Amino acid sequence: MTGEEVKDYIKNELGFEPRHDVDAISDAASELAYLYSNSTTSKQIIEFMLADKPIPTLATHSYGFHSRSGRRVREMFTEYYNSYVRNNGN
Repeated sequence: MTGEEVKDYIKNELGFEPRHDVDAISDAASELAYLYSNSTTSKQIIEFMLADKPIPTLATHSYGFHSRSGRRVREMFTEYYNSYVRNNGN
């Protein structure tokens, strides 16, 4: 998903105004989707991060809570997001 698609998703699907850098969200999700290329897409990563929607192929949830895999995806997303923001001066 592009930054503009992320912005539209946040506004139209979640009903909020974006407060974070949508390009950084897009970049972080793309990096993770590439890392898990056989298991997920950037859209699934974004839905997981923003709407807490489970990603079955990564087993991100267990009994309604984040599994070890889900916590790792969140950590990695945060690292990629922060790296993008730091490197692009936002």
